[in-house]
Amino acid sequence: MTDKRASTSLGDHTASSNAPAPPLEPEAGTYDRMSRFFQRYTGVALPAAQTLDKQTLTAERRKADIKKCVENRDYLMRNNPIIVFMLDEMEKLGCPFKREHIRCTPCDDLRSGGFSPDRGIQLCANHFMSTSHMKVTLAHELVHAYDHCRFNMDLSNCLHHACTEIRAASLSGDCNIIREMNRRNYALSKQHQACVKRRAILSLKANPCCSAPGAAEEAVNKVFKSCFRDTRPFDEIYFGF
Repeated sequence: MTDKRASTSLGDHTASSNAPAPPLEPEAGTYDRMSRFFQRYTGVALPAAQTLDKQTLTAERRKADIKKCVENRDYLMRNNPIIVFMLDEMEKLGCPFKREHIRCTPCDDLRSGGFSPDRGIQLCANHFMSTSHMKVTLAHELVHAYDHCRFNMDLSNCLHHACTEIRAASLSGDCNIIREMNRRNYALSKQHQACVKRRAILSLKANPCCSAPGAAEEAVNKVFKSCFRDTRPFDEIYFGF
């Protein structure tokens, strides 16, 4: 990809890593479950359990998920060193990334986030298991945003898409040893490289332009060496996420 500084306006940040993490919100359905438990053992239903139907509970759960997502997003943008660093680097490129460019919305599929040059970053509010999970997702998508801003990147070009997926998987913490162990992937050597290649291929297969049999693997293998070595804006891969 050719180095090209863009003026696309794609965060407001203040480093304070000692600030406490935002509290976790209770699930919207917790009260309803407690009400049914109470009714089962006493025979008396609490009023709220009688009036909250499934549609209402679903709406309340969605509202709670988005609220928690927004709180954790804002916390990470202010306090997480990696996210703050990426936001600062985006601003230096002339692509300041602010809160309105990182949206918390519900998602129907299993992904945790995505990046679009037109719409910015989407965080799937209903799919995060922890603040750490969101941190890795946000870092991953910010690498894509960085690549879009700095390079003349065309996602319909499988080589371009492969390169940004390799960099995002490698630099975001998506392939750190703990996450790989949770996926039950173990190796005595080059575990990080194997994970990056596997994750990049999976992402490319979801791109209609690169979904032909063998196309994703071919593109990733062709650019892997050069793109894996490109750690910008970091000096090196940080394995301690």
